[in-house]
Amino acid sequence: MAFFTLNSDITIGSFRFSGVHEVRIKRSMHSYADTASIKIPSACLLQKGQLQSDGGVNILPGAATEVITADQFNYRDAVTIRLGYNGVLMEEFRGFVKRCNADMPLEVECEGYIQPLRLDIDLSGYFAQTSAGKLLNMLTDGTGISVQVADDITFYGLRLQPHANGEDVIRQIKQMSQGTLTIFFVNPSTLWCGFTYTAYTQNKDPFGFGVVNYRLGYNVVKNNGLKQRVTEGEPVTIIMDGILATGQKIETTSQYKYAQNKVKALVNNIGDVATLQRMANEKQYQENYAGYEGAINAFLQPYASPGYQANIVDDIYPERNGIYLIESTEVTFGINGSRRKVEIGPKMGFVGDPGN
Repeated sequence: MAFFTLNSDITIGSFRFSGVHEVRIKRSMHSYADTASIKIPSACLLQKGQLQSDGGVNILPGAATEVITADQFNYRDAVTIRLGYNGVLMEEFRGFVKRCNADMPLEVECEGYIQPLRLDIDLSGYFAQTSAGKLLNMLTDGTGISVQVADDITFYGLRLQPHANGEDVIRQIKQMSQGTLTIFFVNPSTLWCGFTYTAYTQNKDPFGFGVVNYRLGYNVVKNNGLKQRVTEGEPVTIIMDGILATGQKIETTSQYKYAQNKVKALVNNIGDVATLQRMANEKQYQENYAGYEGAINAFLQPYASPGYQANIVDDIYPERNGIYLIESTEVTFGINGSRRKVEIGPKMGFVGDPGN
């Protein structure tokens, strides 16, 4: 029988430690703000060491000093969390200290690379013509954050609010795209932008991270949260209207048409019917996806994060079998063990027209 020992390697600022009460990490495709919380003793013994080239620490001789833990950390200190079994660790989070809650144990709240975008960016102005990709590259310039644009949208007559930070700009892009553009950190310092559901209905993996195998009852706890999502009886047609700078009105309807449940939206800043069509189709796929949704509770490994694919195998209910998009993950780690909660989204190759 194989035995598994939980291990952690956590760095906050210049301090590195392996013992924690609890770690909780949340990441989602529907949020551009990765978060983590670390609960550690309110007081600890501080021992100085020297970092080695292999990542190890050579403890320097001398008596350890008892310190108040909260006094050692500062706002914006860099944070790295690596977790795993038997010394095999994966980076689960990289970001910065947001605040310390001086309870017992001490809780250090952390956030991802949205922090420098929110604090170090100050933009204003009017853009006669620009795009989501150009805006994202402009606001990340010089921050160490890279941008991957799978699908872009051109905007016309765009005015940023005064002194907009990076979070404001991302929020405005999502609003102008009617929520059709997915924007999130695919890794700690890379922003991804594109149409996710359109790719999945075309049997395309827009991220290329690979497939994680989950077999219910084996590496997944039994009480999983998968539920059937049924929309066949009430599919939605998306109608998008736009007004050009010239005053000309443009309109488009999503790919599949249904007699009832029509949803209309007035979209400004979009200059052509083709873009409206892409947006309407993506919105329709978001609304009309039928299949399974919910979450499964798995062990810490295999590693998975938003954008990965989950190959789900269920020997009892084989209709659940298939490859699904992982939309969010929540990792818990501590003295009570470790789990990875995986929320699934569309099934690869799902039928975009649930009415047929």
